[in-house]
Amino acid sequence: MHEPTADQPRGLDADLALPLVVDLDGTLLIGDTLVETFSGLVFRNPLAAGLSLLSIRDRAAFKRRLAGHGLPAFADLPWREELVALVRTERARGRAVHLVTAADQAVADGAAETHGLFDSATGSDGVRNLKGEAKLAHLRERFPDGFLYAGDSPADLPLFAAARGAVLCDVAQGVAGEVARAGTPVLATLSRPHASADVWLRALRVHQWSKNVLLFVPLFVGHVFMDPAKVALAALGFLVLSLMVSGTYLLNDLSDLAADRRHSTKRRRPFASGALPLAAGLTIAPAMIFGSLVAGFLLSPSFGLLLVAYLALTTAYSLALKQEPLADVFVIGCLFTLRVAMGAAVLRIAQSPWLLSFALAFFASLAFAKRHAEVMQAARADTGAIAGRGYRGDDWPLTLVFGVGAGLFSLIIMLLYLANDAAPSGFYRSSEWLYAVPVLMALWLQRIWLLAHRTELHDDPVVFALADPRSLLLGAAVGVAFFVAI
Repeated sequence: MHEPTADQPRGLDADLALPLVVDLDGTLLIGDTLVETFSGLVFRNPLAAGLSLLSIRDRAAFKRRLAGHGLPAFADLPWREELVALVRTERARGRAVHLVTAADQAVADGAAETHGLFDSATGSDGVRNLKGEAKLAHLRERFPDGFLYAGDSPADLPLFAAARGAVLCDVAQGVAGEVARAGTPVLATLSRPHASADVWLRALRVHQWSKNVLLFVPLFVGHVFMDPAKVALAALGFLVLSLMVSGTYLLNDLSDLAADRRHSTKRRRPFASGALPLAAGLTIAPAMIFGSLVAGFLLSPSFGLLLVAYLALTTAYSLALKQEPLADVFVIGCLFTLRVAMGAAVLRIAQSPWLLSFALAFFASLAFAKRHAEVMQAARADTGAIAGRGYRGDDWPLTLVFGVGAGLFSLIIMLLYLANDAAPSGFYRSSEWLYAVPVLMALWLQRIWLLAHRTELHDDPVVFALADPRSLLLGAAVGVAFFVAI
């Protein structure tokens, strides 16, 4: 068996007079161009994507219709580099290599032009879907003396059986067994690791669930943390919100696919790199979001409505508002504040105007801190505008003033709350200890802004705080002051 590498590919041990026929989807490309095309259309023009489904029963017509709405950027797609290298080697040895795919002819042409490796490219023509037996009939007519075939799926079994040699790409064990029983020589086996749980955890951004602990704030501020039923409700709310958050992250990655593939680091994201199939994302993301909404309304109608607001706001942010300077920071502050509001809603306790006002100002300050670090970095590098953000390097005085101002305003709100609401409420035996909280939070905000101004704040401040020893120490001190006051 031949197992070529990208660095030193070896030629196929077969008669050079036999042409090598290469499939596209799942073979030369790690993904599926039909899903790529449909996914891109969904985010560009949802109405056109929906209307295109009317012709889905006629696969060739469906592919032609989708191709008419625009093709993916082929150069940015995740190619199977081992097969590209193998094809290049076979061409250099004098073997004819042809791309024959069930994808539409326009897709086949675009893919072939990307690397310039093929003697010809043939795809479906809008009438005939060039797959399975139809592809086999085409190849027998075109290459009556035989051919070698590179494919990946059960639909390729008739072609593997008829070929004089096979190149197997990520085939299932059952498909490999059928090829062996057919007696077709396996010339090369190219395979990638299956998607692990770790890959899915990265795609779902499970580490971002840490932000959802804000949902537990009303549990303590509302003094119901000793009620097991309330604690259980808050825990369920946390899980439902986390489901929503992960679903929106999946959608965001799918909508940003083209940009991520051109980015130096984001191109390694699971969907952009091909580590996860787009079809899975397009199915799982809506299911997660719909499931979280149903569960949210079952827990509490007001909690469900806040989830809808969260979904609408985060979608608007992903599609447009993240490119609007200042508005983007306000939206981020609102998204964090919604988490706090969801905590009260799922517990079915009254919303606190003091708490929500503080949260909006405080988290707007943290959002400004993250943006300020990016602006300062651009200012020092003299790179001008920050791509996709709407800020310039010389905006740093503005982000500094607005951000620090919002932080100070949040502390003023907390002090007014302590003096006018918390202390007279009777909930606290030693309410004077509560005044340690704004002092400790002021120290933490100063640290965050110092790091941001030095461009040393590389993570979201909330995520940073959960991994930073000094932040955790200050957080523990806040907790001690709160419980001593009680």
